[in-house]
Amino acid sequence: MKKIFYSLFFIIILFEQLSALTRGDVQIIEARENIQYLGQKITTDYFLLYKRPNDLRLQNKFKENIVELEKNIQKIADTTQNAITLNVLSFYRYRLDYIKDIAQESPKLSNATKLLEASEYFLEGARSIEYQHRYKSTKEEEMLEHCKELKYLIESVSKYYMAFQIGLRQEQYDKNRLEAIAEIDKQLNRLTHYHYPQNLKSKLTQIKHIWQHNQSFFRYIEKTTYPNLLLSSNALIKELLSDLEHHHKQNL
Repeated sequence: MKKIFYSLFFIIILFEQLSALTRGDVQIIEARENIQYLGQKITTDYFLLYKRPNDLRLQNKFKENIVELEKNIQKIADTTQNAITLNVLSFYRYRLDYIKDIAQESPKLSNATKLLEASEYFLEGARSIEYQHRYKSTKEEEMLEHCKELKYLIESVSKYYMAFQIGLRQEQYDKNRLEAIAEIDKQLNRLTHYHYPQNLKSKLTQIKHIWQHNQSFFRYIEKTTYPNLLLSSNALIKELLSDLEHHHKQNL
């Protein structure tokens, strides 16, 4: 009888530990998704500030996103004990410090270059964190991840488009931009196979329509100079994706 009792006791303890681990991993994955996106968004906004240095609304949003980036880094730090993830966070904090310094200065091209490099490092770190905290996700969690990945990819394309517009041009940037465009098409195809209610199906159709129209401009950026129009269209896509996200969160 004692053996059965102790066996049940250890099974309960193990289950609680695994449940706590999964909850922690979910929080970490969510924070790393935010970091991945914010690293791109902050950079895109800085490129816009370089072209519009007196835009107070953009200045405020830029600084607010830096604060959000720091919050998400801290959220992971408060949750994880993984040595590799903690090393990534140390590197993140180093990059974050000089982003804060950049935010106190007038926009300049040298700082734009540094931010572009930092956005790539934040992405690499986010991928590493994802690998360290993988867990078996549900169907709704997978769809939520696809929506968030799409928002990051849309912002990534915007970033490389604006980098080209302000004179930051490298073959690797072109390669990354085209890879992001191809991945957006794949992620949209995954969303297409989900059975959304009619109102959200219409929003997904709208997303696909806007993207189908815009992607040629992002592919051939040397022939187009419509940053306000294209970035506002991308912003609308992200708003519509947020509606899809909300649906999947409700169904978790």
